[in-house]
Amino acid sequence: MKFFVFLRNLLFGVKPPAATPLSLLVPEVQTLPAPSVSEPAPEASAPVKKSRDPALAKQATRIPSAPSIPTKKTAPAPAALPTTSFTVRTQTPLQPDYLDEQEQALRLLTIAISRQATKFATQSVTTTVKFTAAQLNEGIKSKIVGKEGRNARHFEEKSGVDLLLNDQPDAVVVSSFDPFRREVARAALEILVRDGRIQPAKIEEALAHAKIQVDAQTRDYATRAAKELGLSNIHPAILRVLGTLQFRTSFTQNQLEHSVETAWLCSTLASEMGYDAELAKRAGLLHDLGKALDQKHDGGHSESGAEFAKKYGESELVVRAIAAHHEEILPETWLDHLVIAADALSGARPGARNGSTQNLMERSASMEKIAREIPGVTESYAVQAGRELRVFVDCDQVSDQKARELAGEIAERIQADVKFPGQIKVTVLRELRVTAMAQR
Repeated sequence: MKFFVFLRNLLFGVKPPAATPLSLLVPEVQTLPAPSVSEPAPEASAPVKKSRDPALAKQATRIPSAPSIPTKKTAPAPAALPTTSFTVRTQTPLQPDYLDEQEQALRLLTIAISRQATKFATQSVTTTVKFTAAQLNEGIKSKIVGKEGRNARHFEEKSGVDLLLNDQPDAVVVSSFDPFRREVARAALEILVRDGRIQPAKIEEALAHAKIQVDAQTRDYATRAAKELGLSNIHPAILRVLGTLQFRTSFTQNQLEHSVETAWLCSTLASEMGYDAELAKRAGLLHDLGKALDQKHDGGHSESGAEFAKKYGESELVVRAIAAHHEEILPETWLDHLVIAADALSGARPGARNGSTQNLMERSASMEKIAREIPGVTESYAVQAGRELRVFVDCDQVSDQKARELAGEIAERIQADVKFPGQIKVTVLRELRVTAMAQR
């Protein structure tokens, strides 16, 4: 496993030890003595007739004699072999041309990176909903805003996104750090625009319908990813969970695209090393499966993903590679090391991840979690790039006075537990709805 250690060291910036001969990749080199071959005797030159004149004699010594014409055709004498020794190496699946593991690892990483082209660098935190000329003539943007901004405010409160209405004259921009909320809001806006009737009750109905619609699309995302990789026989339950990675990000890198990229890199490395490329591709696609699981599954995403894959029939090699890809358990097999290397390659690619955006997303998620831990809170959303936290409470559990106290309590906890610049506004919303039916 020396080669895998060098591969990992190159990816994580660990200085490799002094190079040693490849015991794993290159068989023992045999040194054979070169056969001794006697040099052929030089051909005799034709005798030069001496002359009494010294000048003529000196000139005659400079003129080479004409070659003698043999009476029979003879084969040319074999060329003399060098007296130095030479080496013989047996070819392996890697076809090694180098003498140390570091050069082998560099060669494989170069091949894998050069063959893998990505579709995009990072995922944006905004989505644009365009309007046609006919819709603009009907005043669709005014309908979305509503009287004194009532519809726009209600949409933002219920969806947890920001609506940027003035950025583009022919569109509405949906802004949110959560890709799932952003996609639900986009689908709901399209439903409302098609219907033409935009009011608070219709907004809630459209959001509920859009959430069901987006949930149904998750399996389609996973099916397309598996088809692109040429993989089959993946359990439907795994596909359903895998598809939700389309709405997960890590440092702004889309996790489903990251999984597909990791799968291709695993396949390339395995092919170059003579291992099973299909198995490597499968492990690469499923390595972050645990990030899509909900809170019902305990443990880190490596452990929970491995347990979920094992439950639905994945092989022991794949399950172990999922569990070991962050080295939470000791990597032992070739597949463990390949998934670790490919995962690091995909994440470390220039432009793949944005640290500053990720810090904002983590801060917003921490604020929302603090609010949800308080009894009586039904939902919370961080909006305005994390500068405002909107908290919804149950009117039966939280009174008006308690809502005021709750806003101060949440603000104090955020100030104590979250690092942030400037200030954060905490808004607690308590809504009481009473419905009565009139019948004849």
